[in-house]
Amino acid sequence: MNSKQQIIVAAGIIFERYGFKKTTMDDIAYAAGKGKSSLYYYFKNKEEVFEAVVAHEAEQLVAEINTAINASHTSVDKLRSYVNVRMKRFVERGNLATALNDNFLATFSFIEKIRNNYSDFEIDMIAGIINEGIDRKEFKPVDANFTGEAILTCMIGFEIPLLTQSKTIEESVNKINNVIDIFFYGICM
Repeated sequence: MNSKQQIIVAAGIIFERYGFKKTTMDDIAYAAGKGKSSLYYYFKNKEEVFEAVVAHEAEQLVAEINTAINASHTSVDKLRSYVNVRMKRFVERGNLATALNDNFLATFSFIEKIRNNYSDFEIDMIAGIINEGIDRKEFKPVDANFTGEAILTCMIGFEIPLLTQSKTIEESVNKINNVIDIFFYGICM
C-alpha cells in the first residue's frame, strides 16, 4: 500500500469515528503515521481527503456488489443480491453512507457530484439487471430505467428506518428481504 492509500484508509477510520466536522488534518496525519506535510503533498484540504475516502468506499462497494451479482444465476437472485449488499453496507454505515445522507455535507459541491454519480451508477446497475431479466423472460417487460429509479427511491427511503429501528444486522437483512419480496410479488394475494 502506498502512502496515499495509507492516508485514505486511516482517514476513513478517523472520519467514521469522529465525523467530518470534528476530524482535523492533524488527526488524519497521526492515524496514518505521517507528518501533516505528507497529507498536503497529496491533498489540498480535509474536503479532498474525505472525497478520496468516499470514492475508495464506493469502489469497494461496487466490487462487493459485482461479486455478489456474478455469483447469482437468475435476475431475481441478482437483484436480491444487489439490494442486500447495498442495504447491508448502508446499515453498517461508513463514510459513503454519511456522504449520501448527511445534510451538512450536502453544502460541499463534491458531495453533490458523488451523490449524482453514485445514484446514476445504481440506476444503471438495477436497470441492467432488470433488462437482463426481461430478456430471460424472468421479468415482465417494464421501463427498466424508471423501475430502477423506483427501486432506488425505495431503498433510500428505507435507509433511515433500517438504521434507527433495527437492533441487529440480521434484523435489517430480514426487513430488506421483505421489501424485496414486495418488489417482486406485490402485496396482493
